[in-house]
Amino acid sequence: MLRNISKVSTYQTPFKQIYSFSYYANLDLSCPYPSFQSRDLTITHTMHYITKPPCDPKIMTFGAFHTDHLLEIDWSEKMGWSRPQIVPFKSFSIHPFAACLHYAIECFEGAKAYRGANNSIRTFRLNCNMYRMKQSAKRLSLPDFDGAELQRCIEQLLKVDRDWIPDRPGFSCYIRPTLIATEEALGVRASSRARLFVVLCPVGPYFPSGLKPVRVFCNTSTIRSAPGGVGGYKVAGNYAPTVLPLKEVQKIGFHQNLWMLPDGLVQEMGVCNLFFFQKNEKGEKELVTPMLDGTILPGIMRDSILEITRGMGKFKVIEKKLYIQEVIESIESGRMIEMFGSGTAVSIQPIEAIGYNDKIYEVKYDTKLNAGELSHELFDLLTNIQTGAEDHKWIKSI
Repeated sequence: MLRNISKVSTYQTPFKQIYSFSYYANLDLSCPYPSFQSRDLTITHTMHYITKPPCDPKIMTFGAFHTDHLLEIDWSEKMGWSRPQIVPFKSFSIHPFAACLHYAIECFEGAKAYRGANNSIRTFRLNCNMYRMKQSAKRLSLPDFDGAELQRCIEQLLKVDRDWIPDRPGFSCYIRPTLIATEEALGVRASSRARLFVVLCPVGPYFPSGLKPVRVFCNTSTIRSAPGGVGGYKVAGNYAPTVLPLKEVQKIGFHQNLWMLPDGLVQEMGVCNLFFFQKNEKGEKELVTPMLDGTILPGIMRDSILEITRGMGKFKVIEKKLYIQEVIESIESGRMIEMFGSGTAVSIQPIEAIGYNDKIYEVKYDTKLNAGELSHELFDLLTNIQTGAEDHKWIKSI
């Protein structure tokens, strides 16, 4: 289902109209049912503070360390939402029959907070993460919640653990909200119990020595998501099946999979959205990204790149169905200028080559920048928005 459509342009196909729109154009974070409230939040400070790791990118890797506290909120069909609470970081005791363990009834999000000027905390488009998580929860029949209230609770968690947010350039604090089904009974059905929790993780720069392009393999034997499925939602079941294909392509010298449908319809790269900067057959420059058709995650970084590049006014920015055959033809004819992926963890990921049908196709990029000119410019622009001293509509300072 298409939500929050802001009609920019339409493209006629034999079957239907394809809309170009921002998934996050009209954020509705409200909940039609009673939700937890941030004003009811209780905070229990730890008595045993953890030793913080040094700000070394080789040590502070993604997901390696957690902060001193976490946020947790329970829900039951009978009682509704409990009061939110920030407590010392702990392990959970979970029943072996819990639905999340057997049927992957769970969804999650990924956002980042940055250290700003005057020791402030800067969050980047966290309201969009709240909106997307609400959509994922509804798709799995997990309980709905007020996204604005969850955002306020997360902001309080960031304040409690503010000393964990690194103050070095390139470092940040990763935010992982998660909602799991906890009903203590086997059977595929909507869970009568759930737990919403948020943990924080200090992380170093994804590219410690600057941007680094990757080689991707066009996977023709495995698909990530299919029409009518849940590829457009951030649910746990989308990720586990990608681990084996990733291991297989890494054995043959590639870094990631480029996901496609059997007919060659391009979707994503690993867990990133994809962008293709090229000249069309008329010689006009255009930035193309696969349209949101329900099989592709509506990335927040993707949405940000589309808004930034449309604001540049230097070239066409297009969301459309794109087939691998078109990509290969653009590379072979010399029209492809550069290719890159985007995501919360990586921000911008340049691509140097793709493997398709037993052939390697090299993609242009500036060896001095280790990226194309556009992807390098976008990386700098986004980094400045996230960590700079200036105000921006996508930034909330705490």
